[in-house]
Amino acid sequence: MRSDFAIIEAMLVLMPPNESLLPAPGRGQYDRRLPRERRLAEQHERLLAATALSVARDVSPSVASIVRRAGVGRNSFYEYFDDVRHAVGAAQAAVLRRVEQVLRDAESTARTPGERWRALARAWLSFTEDEPEAMLLVLAIDARASGAMSSGATVLQAALVRSLETLRNAGVTSPPAGPERVLAVAAVGEAFARALGRARIAASGVPDERGERASSEAWEREELERSLVDTAVRLLR
Repeated sequence: MRSDFAIIEAMLVLMPPNESLLPAPGRGQYDRRLPRERRLAEQHERLLAATALSVARDVSPSVASIVRRAGVGRNSFYEYFDDVRHAVGAAQAAVLRRVEQVLRDAESTARTPGERWRALARAWLSFTEDEPEAMLLVLAIDARASGAMSSGATVLQAALVRSLETLRNAGVTSPPAGPERVLAVAAVGEAFARALGRARIAASGVPDERGERASSEAWEREELERSLVDTAVRLLR
């Protein structure tokens, strides 16, 4: 099974994890016309999506909660992961790859600095709105890490740095914004995405099992998007 990982990982880039695949089809209901690698990739995808859901909604994510959400057996879990921590790391890595690709795609549609920052803000918050559990998974701050930024915010920070490099390459004469300003914009984006993600989960009607008080504030993506773009314009121009 592990020899198939390279094929599975390559297919997952084209098959972003999503809750619509949960749970797995019942016994005998799999589409046998699909290649074996495709079926393995879908099973792996279900486990990644179930892991994100468990981290977002369960007080203490466990193998039992993950396989219950995925609709697969414990043996299937252990074919891919050693334990919950391994599964969480794999799910985070998969989401980070997707977020980075979403931001790069957004960059390619814009020319001016303002257009690029609007595109980045829209892509960043739209991903959060569509897949709040996935985004919150990569916005979690690891207490063992040296920095105070989440891995998700680091991806946004890198996109902002690329936007400034594009300005320099275009011969813009104004002095480039310092790293502390880029960090500030990324931190605002992180805070907005975290608030929006939690609000979307609360609005879904799914009970919050983490023991945290869900925000009753109605965060709107469009309003947050405008504020994030305004922050970027003020600090980076």
